[in-house]
Amino acid sequence: MQHITESKHITEQAFEATIDGHSLRFDSKEGNTGPRPKAILLNALAICAGFDTVVILKKMKVEFSDFNIITTGDLTKDVPSVYSHIHMEFKIKSSPKNKTKIDRAVYLSTQKYCGVYAMLIKVCPITISTIYL
Repeated sequence: MQHITESKHITEQAFEATIDGHSLRFDSKEGNTGPRPKAILLNALAICAGFDTVVILKKMKVEFSDFNIITTGDLTKDVPSVYSHIHMEFKIKSSPKNKTKIDRAVYLSTQKYCGVYAMLIKVCPITISTIYL
């Protein structure tokens, strides 16, 4: 399998990316007409882990709601600026009896299945916390 994206210059530093037939505009903080690439990287990490977590919880027959992931990346001051640390905060509403299963699902998602996590952990520490609503 291969992913192919196309990025077309629009104006100033703005680009429009076509990814699997979907368009997404990117820009610098100065132009601010779209997200910046490194922020999208954090979002890709969260969504990748989220996809897997949902699949695992459904297989475990765990009912949940209000599931979101807040991902924070600390950037270095060097050029190029890179993430020196990433933190993922999984927030989920479920019965207290499901805590162990949810912890297991998050663990499996991040440590075994999420390819974005597997790539990023090689170059940057990633910490995880879970908040039960």
